[in-house]
Amino acid sequence: MTRALFLATLMLPALALPATAQETRKSAETKLDGEFAASDTNHDGFLSYAEVLTRMSAMKVAGGKKLDPAQAKKIATLFMARADTNKDGKVSEAESQALMNQVFKRYDLNHDGRVDGQEAAAARAAAKAAGKSGPTDGR
Repeated sequence: MTRALFLATLMLPALALPATAQETRKSAETKLDGEFAASDTNHDGFLSYAEVLTRMSAMKVAGGKKLDPAQAKKIATLFMARADTNKDGKVSEAESQALMNQVFKRYDLNHDGRVDGQEAAAARAAAKAAGKSGPTDGR
């Protein structure tokens, strides 16, 4: 799994923007809060690998298709590796938000606190190109 594809998957709501729309950091945080709550099926305030995998397996991508099981497993594994910063085997909401903020910053090309349609298109293109070029170093 490439870094760009992984990051694009995390930002799917922002990356699906039409050309005239924009996602602010605050609106992305609000969406992530909802995703976190929906993914935390045992309501313990943390995401386990199993919860992340379940959510990724149900996630729809371009064309309304679900991720294939291998992709879902790779993304769940990468998410846990990147988000679980204290390496306790689970992801807190704060850890999830921190990762989202890193991703948002990466896609906010003009650093105006928003991801607009052009920035989203650039992120999609980068993810697609990276997916064809093979794995990266994961940073």
